[in-house]
Amino acid sequence: MSERSTEPLLDVVVRWSGEVEIFVGNRSWCPDSIYKFQSNLLYMDSMLGSALFMVTILNLFAGKGSAEMAEALFVFGDSFADTGNRDPYNQTLSQSWRRPYGLTWPGYPAGRFSSGKIQTDFWGDILGLPCPVSYELLKSHDCETDAEKIRQGVNFAVGGSGIFRAHRFTTVPEQVKQFKKLIAASSGFDSLRLSRSVALISAAGNDYANNGSNEGLVDLVEPVVSGTIEVVKDLYESGLRNFVVSNVAPFGCAPQIGKTSCDSKYDDTINLHTKLLTEGVHHLRSNLKGLSIIISDLVSAFHHIFSHSTQYGFEDIFMPCCAVKGGVNMCTEVDERGRALFEVCDNVDNKFFWDFGHPTHRGWYEVMSLYAYGAHEGNRKLNFIEGASNAIEWVQSLGFLAHNISLQSATAVL
Repeated sequence: MSERSTEPLLDVVVRWSGEVEIFVGNRSWCPDSIYKFQSNLLYMDSMLGSALFMVTILNLFAGKGSAEMAEALFVFGDSFADTGNRDPYNQTLSQSWRRPYGLTWPGYPAGRFSSGKIQTDFWGDILGLPCPVSYELLKSHDCETDAEKIRQGVNFAVGGSGIFRAHRFTTVPEQVKQFKKLIAASSGFDSLRLSRSVALISAAGNDYANNGSNEGLVDLVEPVVSGTIEVVKDLYESGLRNFVVSNVAPFGCAPQIGKTSCDSKYDDTINLHTKLLTEGVHHLRSNLKGLSIIISDLVSAFHHIFSHSTQYGFEDIFMPCCAVKGGVNMCTEVDERGRALFEVCDNVDNKFFWDFGHPTHRGWYEVMSLYAYGAHEGNRKLNFIEGASNAIEWVQSLGFLAHNISLQSATAVL
């Protein structure tokens, strides 16, 4: 089982009778670790005595259980997490660096496969950290030279990546090697700092999508999930302890003109992936001391929004805002005269999907809000995080400060 925190937790209760009860215990609230201090304000000599009593007790425990900032955010994965690792000078690969990407935020292309922020940005907001610098944007891969840039994390994720090599992109295991090399060259990341950092891993389905057909997809699930679990183990051995692992995306729900529902032919693959990933994560919790790991459930979050699209204010849920025309594949292409071979919707905030498979800025905000806070359906509380009630409470359970997210919150573009 994972190691429970032993940081003292202070709870002060003032009852109507004037009695003050102060409880100090660890976060697991084991009965044998809770100490109770009592006094009665009614029998104290003066209000000054009451104040001195409270100050004395609070000083005894002040700071011992207080939350602090997470040290850094390290990101691994694919286009659902990439904030600038595609080559901006390669015309066939640089769509995230070309207009109209970045239309909503920051107003220009910023290396993200969206109209604005993606989950990496919002996880940074929750942790109170700037979006981590993209690995390929570092002027040098010498850690000492870039010590200030990498101090609060690095993003190694690259659009098109997966656990295995489907195209030319750096795989997630290869990204882990980049991380280990960078950390090994740095004097700024000791075991304590790494243990107080967070790793986000997004392998949302390129290993399946790049297969080209539905045939044999189920046979890929076990090696893909096993590869994901091995990535966590490798990063754990490097010193990281806190992990967010994304479930696979519901790729049967990719947007398409005229589409009205998700394609169920992929359900067996998605359901098996979810089952094996959950089992694998449970096994990690039982065997890796000090590990704290959650699964962010993309499948449940996407389907919840699809089922309540009107409530969320999304129109034509399976129609992307940036739609291609003329048989082209990317929402950036132009003809020989420079005329756009795509059309952008009038109101991007009314669309969940930005392009052929990536959420808009607001789409990601709604997904991340489900992670951060959950949702209610009648009297039933819905949870989109496996391993915690929600993302905010998980971050707090680590002893870190957690911040609310906002559709308009500002994150520096690096």
